[in-house]
Amino acid sequence: MSPELETLDQLLGGSLQLAVIRGLYSDDFAFARGIHGLLAAGDVRLSDGATEVPQWQWGQALAGDLAGLRLDITSAGSRRIA
Repeated sequence: MSPELETLDQLLGGSLQLAVIRGLYSDDFAFARGIHGLLAAGDVRLSDGATEVPQWQWGQALAGDLAGLRLDITSAGSRRIA
């Protein structure tokens, strides 16, 4: 299973910290590329726990300190993994 599909599968159980999801990917580049793809496809939402991170900040958020950032699966992501 690809790390992107594994990410969606893990998120079916609920929101997860981005730092936990990072462990599913082989390196930082694969992580940033995979999560950005899921975000762009509308499969997941990135938030700081209270508010959604705007699209223009995704790259900066994925390259920076992951503490406090969370991913949630969307209904589109749920359908993709089903």
